[in-house]
Amino acid sequence: MADSTSPRGVTRRTVARGAAWAVPAVAVAVPASAMAVSGYVPPPPVITFGNACGNVGAEFKGCGGDKTIQVPLTLTNLGPTDIVFQITSMYTCNNCALAPTGPGAGVYSGVRGIWRTPAHTPVTNHNDCTAVTASNCAGGVTSGSIVVPSGSNALNYWIESVSLGSASNFQTTINWRLLNASDCTVISTGQAQTAGAISPNNCDGGND
Repeated sequence: MADSTSPRGVTRRTVARGAAWAVPAVAVAVPASAMAVSGYVPPPPVITFGNACGNVGAEFKGCGGDKTIQVPLTLTNLGPTDIVFQITSMYTCNNCALAPTGPGAGVYSGVRGIWRTPAHTPVTNHNDCTAVTASNCAGGVTSGSIVVPSGSNALNYWIESVSLGSASNFQTTINWRLLNASDCTVISTGQAQTAGAISPNNCDGGND
């Protein structure tokens, strides 16, 4: 009977039930706070389809893949913690009407790799492709996850597609996300997609 004189809704059972729900809410919030401590949120990747080039497979051309597309990527991470850029899917087709968003006839899925380059122009940089630190964070396509060190400002990369059978007019959809490198928690996600068919110049370069 003692409980009947308590204010409505404030019984010992109600308090206990509220406490039980409060604990998971705090636990969920802890991982997300790792990047938020400094107040820094990495800017989204810059993926520039218009400056892409097509590798026809000739010697010393492009990053080395046969009949691949190389798409410029720029990443910045001025925060105190390493991050991961991860491609979760890349669907590419040649001479198709629309950018593909999933598997289908004439659609090629995945990437051959992501490479570091000093710049995307002049054309001599088309084959200046340096291997970068890969990430083991799960969830990305094969060869599509790289570590972006803290303090990095406007680093240039090439995203190289899998072999497309030809390297001519292409359309592609790239889904990506940024992760905290220390625990692989997701910071942000996004998509980059060609607005229309892109006809890239052939990748060029010297012998370096």
